[in-house]
Amino acid sequence: MNRNNDTLAHERVSPVEAPLQRETSNAELIQVDALIRATEARRAFGVAGRRTTVAVLDTGLRTTHRDFAGRVRASRNFTADNGGDPDDATDGQGHGTNVGGIICAGDLHIGMAPEAGIVPVKVLDDTGSGSFTAVLDALRWVFDQRAALGITAVCMSLGASDNRTTDSDLAGDAIGRAMADLTAAGVVCCVAAGNDFFAHDSAQGMSYPAIFRETLSVGAVYDSDVGPFSYDSGARVTESGPDRITPFSQRLHESVGGACATDIFAPGAPTTSSGIAGDTGESVQHGTSQATPVVAGVVLLLQDLHLKVTGRPPSAADVRRWLLAGAVSINDGDDERDNVRNTGLDFPRISAVGALEACARDIGAEVGAVVAAAATK
Repeated sequence: MNRNNDTLAHERVSPVEAPLQRETSNAELIQVDALIRATEARRAFGVAGRRTTVAVLDTGLRTTHRDFAGRVRASRNFTADNGGDPDDATDGQGHGTNVGGIICAGDLHIGMAPEAGIVPVKVLDDTGSGSFTAVLDALRWVFDQRAALGITAVCMSLGASDNRTTDSDLAGDAIGRAMADLTAAGVVCCVAAGNDFFAHDSAQGMSYPAIFRETLSVGAVYDSDVGPFSYDSGARVTESGPDRITPFSQRLHESVGGACATDIFAPGAPTTSSGIAGDTGESVQHGTSQATPVVAGVVLLLQDLHLKVTGRPPSAADVRRWLLAGAVSINDGDDERDNVRNTGLDFPRISAVGALEACARDIGAEVGAVVAAAATK
């Protein structure tokens, strides 16, 4: 990895909000699972992520939570929290634990890939703030440790508060280079598109670093009619519904952004997941921060299937292609009830079943054959 002439487009990460914490009441991610058919996909293809590991760059993780028992491969801290101990990524804010649970909770809550390993990398402190220097250091650490820890994906539910339509002016950016290196090595980098669509007057675009074409950038939709919501940014929805894009989610269509467009949408409002109040705690939050780990979890399922059938990890480009080949087309503006200007354009929304079917077709594996093979491995 090239470590010379570091430049960064931004110094500070936009602070992430702390999720609502409560006692556990749900044994599954009900807001996500039904829409993208994750449980159906895991059962049909006999995968749950056990051959994969995700690095979560966030506020850390409650590593003692029952949802992650026996699957925390390592921890790394790039903040001054926890006494500055580089091996202590304890989450005192909650965002990272919510995100990690969406990806791979495997006990009281069930994430997308409930048998995957997880590596919490604390780049945001317990106020939810952080620097892109820490993010860069973390990405480089992940690159160096990827083989030893079996890291196959990175989840970054963070970003600046800007709104970009291209990465062409960021050729020298060190974070862009770091993610390009990881992508070339087969590590899929999933990054939140940003939550400032209303704040940017409904202009198309995405935040840094989601704008880099090497990322798998993720926007957010509602999974069902979960009522009206008002957000701190000023975004409001008077009526939510399945596959309606959330009013806060930044979005960039390929007709405007080309290769830098928003890759895919996923349910992200609201999402129930693991919490930090205790080892059985629960949390609830809205955001592209919650949609991004949904996609990261499905990425792990795809990688798991490919590894099981072929014995080799897939390329990041193949993973992206399967996600898009199996996606559902949604329209931004056909049924949205919100206070933003919708684009009227079509975007892809993730389907776990569709993505795994696309992968299986490519590697010549029928569903039945995959399931039979799973029983012997």
